[in-house]
Amino acid sequence: MAIQNTPNLPPLMVIINNKYAYVTTYKNVWDKEYKQARRLKGQNRTVGKILGGGPEGVIEWNEDFLLEHPELQTLTTKRVFKGMRGNRRVFEFVFEPIDEMISLTEAFNLKRLCAGATFVLDNTIANTPLMMALERTFNKYNLHKKILSLAYFMYLSNNSATWLYEDFAKKHRLPFNKPLKPSQISRLFYNISVSDIDKFLKSLNSFTNKIEKENVDKINTYYALDSTSISTYSNNLRKAQWGHNKDGDALRQINLLMLVNQETGMPLYYHTYTGNTPDVATVKNVISEFVRTGLNRQAVVVADKGYGVISNINLCLLHNINFIFNTRTSLTFSKQIIAEHLEELMDFCSYNSKIQCFCVSDKYEWSYPTLDKTPTGRAVKAKTTVYVHIYLDKQIRVESEQAFLKSKILPLLEKLKNGSNLSLEEIELKNEFIKENGKGGFLTNNKAKTEYMLNKGIRILVSNTISDPVEAWRAYYERERVEDAFKVIKQKVGGSRYRTSKNESTEGKTFVMFIACAVGMMFRQKINQAAKKEMNLPFDSDAKLLSCLEGIEQTVFRNGSYYGLVTGIHKRILESLDMPLPKSEYFGVLSKEEEGPDEDDNFKSLDELEMSLYKLEKQFN
Repeated sequence: MAIQNTPNLPPLMVIINNKYAYVTTYKNVWDKEYKQARRLKGQNRTVGKILGGGPEGVIEWNEDFLLEHPELQTLTTKRVFKGMRGNRRVFEFVFEPIDEMISLTEAFNLKRLCAGATFVLDNTIANTPLMMALERTFNKYNLHKKILSLAYFMYLSNNSATWLYEDFAKKHRLPFNKPLKPSQISRLFYNISVSDIDKFLKSLNSFTNKIEKENVDKINTYYALDSTSISTYSNNLRKAQWGHNKDGDALRQINLLMLVNQETGMPLYYHTYTGNTPDVATVKNVISEFVRTGLNRQAVVVADKGYGVISNINLCLLHNINFIFNTRTSLTFSKQIIAEHLEELMDFCSYNSKIQCFCVSDKYEWSYPTLDKTPTGRAVKAKTTVYVHIYLDKQIRVESEQAFLKSKILPLLEKLKNGSNLSLEEIELKNEFIKENGKGGFLTNNKAKTEYMLNKGIRILVSNTISDPVEAWRAYYERERVEDAFKVIKQKVGGSRYRTSKNESTEGKTFVMFIACAVGMMFRQKINQAAKKEMNLPFDSDAKLLSCLEGIEQTVFRNGSYYGLVTGIHKRILESLDMPLPKSEYFGVLSKEEEGPDEDDNFKSLDELEMSLYKLEKQFN
């Protein structure tokens, strides 16, 4: 019901601009020439807006106007149609007292959102190096909130197609509580510069180093190094080239390299390369990035045999980078090591029950080139000690021998006994592995067989710092954390395809995918911690847990929100994850970036490209 004493407000008018209806003040002055009151230009001031964008409805006042007229805070203001004056529609402002828990303004703008999953993700990353680095680097215009919201969308929806984000944001509680249009997302990706990414990685590692140095109980910190390929249909991306596609896609690709802390699963560094760049060639750049981005110089880099070549070992020794490399057994150095220790390795006494395989370790004096030159221009050599750990899985060795016998040797012998014609490949195989016994029969060339079987079932790990073969073995197998990160990107974040056509927006989208991957890995760590404490989680997968938590609902109104009652399985999950129960949130005044309409960025919207690429992908699949 309207009140009797209306507030004393300045003259107000409504300006409707597209879908927005703004309430503004105005000022009239007497025009002596025309002998009538005329509106003074430049005196308009926006003080509120009509919710819903029409000429009638509830008015939401700006905060500064409420401070000038505090009586409005206890009233709900409506603009309503009063009648016609000639051909002109007449409106009036109606004021009603607020006597309910939620005002009419709030009730008009009230919405209910899925909130449990994003609430848990917020608490997972709170006060972590990731969150602190985001806030430090992207602290303008709520960019850190927008980036996190997009990362949550990718992780929770298993999709990186940003044209789907706006609908997702309308239904979910997110750090940035206003849905972003595809054109806004395009601009956001475009505005994440290489410089911004560099600052973020430096901040991330600065905060991480402080934590790792305080972790005195852990003697060694291990960083897993590996790369994967992300395919694209676009022909316009600078880094998209034909290469060894690790997913088997017949498409151009961009290679993505990452470093992951093996204990926490936290990704600490990433870099994209052209799709035709081999893994072995990237180590030199990673070493440079160790210094530039402030990565922990005491950490031990663990890498698979795609990186384990002599030149990369030399580079790490030259730049004082600790490492464990799985070296290729086809290298001359590796063959010499195996031949030297094979007899000892095959002995029962070499079996190590802790890692359930045969193991022999040795240390070698290693010579490597320095940056100094001799008078003749040759590199001065330096020497150091490296540890070589050789592991043998006899079952793999036996299976390899049986497979070779059944698939190659036995069919060849059958043809030889029957006098059948041999193919060129079979002739080469016979010349290498079979010899005649002089009695019309055949014998195996044991020397050739020994050379063929030399490296079967054998792994060689080389390190400049880890002398214990058991620790080196475990560190190598824990490098699967980086594989887990790639699974998050490709399976949980929808990053198996780039759906962009511009180089700048591709770099920005990759960064958001990296953040989504980090969030996913940190949530997985939360689950692992719960398992170690023997907390009884109701589901065995991240996706099922998060899907269940979507049932926690948040009711949002003008300046705040409240959650529905959290009981039963939802409460059990939060307690197992060591999470607090959600409380009401006060939003306060929305920033200008959140409140006002975004200006047109004149970008081609990503949704057009993503939808067309999505259709193309469906057509070929």
